[in-house]
Amino acid sequence: MSARPRSSAPLRAVSSAAAVQSPAVLTGNRLLDALPKADRVNLVRDLKVVELAAHQFTQSVGSTMQHVDFPIDAVLSVVATLKNGDSVEVGTTGSEGFVETDAALSSSLSRRTAFCQVRGRVLRMSIERFEHRMSTSLSFARLMHRNVQASLFTAQQFTACNTKHSLLQRSARWLSMTADRVGSSEFTLTHEFLSIMLGVRRAGVSEAADALQKTGAITYSRGRVTILDSALLNATACECYEACKRAFRAALS
Repeated sequence: MSARPRSSAPLRAVSSAAAVQSPAVLTGNRLLDALPKADRVNLVRDLKVVELAAHQFTQSVGSTMQHVDFPIDAVLSVVATLKNGDSVEVGTTGSEGFVETDAALSSSLSRRTAFCQVRGRVLRMSIERFEHRMSTSLSFARLMHRNVQASLFTAQQFTACNTKHSLLQRSARWLSMTADRVGSSEFTLTHEFLSIMLGVRRAGVSEAADALQKTGAITYSRGRVTILDSALLNATACECYEACKRAFRAALS
């Protein structure tokens, strides 16, 4: 597999009022919204809403971290790129978390490439303010660390998933998780990028998508996914879908 994410137009910032309407109002990122109200009031001034286009890079491997992104309705992917140019997803983050998690472990360099998988908005915090929050707010640091633990659990779960579960099950799991993250039953996703996410060739993606369409769970046309029956799609997904949901739900409590 040789598909790799391509860079696109520069990031476009918009007013923070577009997503963070008031310090007392939830931000749209479930991780930040799990903070006590007083902490959210204090946190808002450190956040900037940024709109990301699909396929747009947010972090490059080996670069110095400049910021941390907390998705609202965007979905970000972290990928490992091999010497031959093949890319495979090693992590996906939506409104349940942030990118990149190494920042919570006192790392200053990006170890992987991250890009926007499904276009949408993120709340961006400079790495300086993130490090300040980590060192001065116990509730903030505790929540970030618990999210990192959930992300680690998910990565381990997906290792087992990719070995033991069928492509159809993994495709259903991935689509279900994406729908949860964007908060919509419709989103744009090309064969090329789904092949990166699942670590298979595009022909395999086509077979899985066709099978899911035949069951009536989804429609998939010209890179547009529409989930017609979420219950059926969730039932088709492997056990890893619910296991990962539980891990992130526990991390927020």
